[in-house]
Amino acid sequence: MNAATGDTPTDDTGPPGSRVPGWRPMRPGERTAFSVLSASTAPVWIAMIVAPRSRLTALLVRWSTPLSIGLGGAYVGLLGTSLLRSDGPTPGSTGTGTGTGTGTSTGNSTGRLDDPETLRAALGTPTAFLAGWTHYLVFDLLVGRAIHEHALARGRTARVSLLLTWWAGPAGWTLHLLDRWRHRDDRA
Repeated sequence: MNAATGDTPTDDTGPPGSRVPGWRPMRPGERTAFSVLSASTAPVWIAMIVAPRSRLTALLVRWSTPLSIGLGGAYVGLLGTSLLRSDGPTPGSTGTGTGTGTGTSTGNSTGRLDDPETLRAALGTPTAFLAGWTHYLVFDLLVGRAIHEHALARGRTARVSLLLTWWAGPAGWTLHLLDRWRHRDDRA
């Protein structure tokens, strides 16, 4: 028992103070993958925010298309690996994976995606987390690019909307939509 918290340590504890079945910290390679994925979109974001009209920004924004394709491929690979390695519950299962690489998991594997607890548990695995993080990066960059291009076409910048989109996705998109509404610019 941990004298400070009163918790009894088990092999299935999650972050300090939690009890998340099957939780484990990320391995060094997974941490590196997280860092590389996160850094891959940063130059585009920084350029759109700091120098929206520069040639370098235009080049980086064009470069975001093949970058998104590559990140989409990484997403598919991470998602597939997560399901094949079964490093955690699969949608519809009631337990953690076997970790044997067989793609099997305990419980009823019905594939139900409408159960929030199953989805939450599945996303708790490092590989599934990386897939989800990649999903966020790709879609946030898509939204950011749309905001950037819309603002440039109207002769404006959208620095605050872009910064919020980069850091808090929907908050930046909402601010951009409110700005468009305020200017009565409902055109696509």
